[in-house]
Amino acid sequence: MPVSDRIVTAKMVLQAQIELQRLGIHKTVVTLEATEPDLAEYLLEGSTALYHQILRTGASNKQARQIHEGMQRLTLVCLRSLQLAHAELWQESVANPPIPPRRLNSPDSNN
Repeated sequence: MPVSDRIVTAKMVLQAQIELQRLGIHKTVVTLEATEPDLAEYLLEGSTALYHQILRTGASNKQARQIHEGMQRLTLVCLRSLQLAHAELWQESVANPPIPPRRLNSPDSNN
């Protein structure tokens, strides 16, 4: 099994699920549009295309809507989980900035 950075935790996924449940799909997408407009546009266009493909399979409007909403929930939770992980990594890097390597020819070096 490949080694992973494992930046997304189960707690982050659960937090994203709770946020989505509280806000709903529409408000969550509006929030995504405010922070990541290109990603939100891609999500909306892609999910609309999938919705129409589902309808072409002969599914009823109700079935297509349920599948479409399930796919949106899954995608939004994944995206929000990654946002939370990124924010946490950013906060950690600000709190503990890496020490830059010393140059070999710098006045501080013992050369």
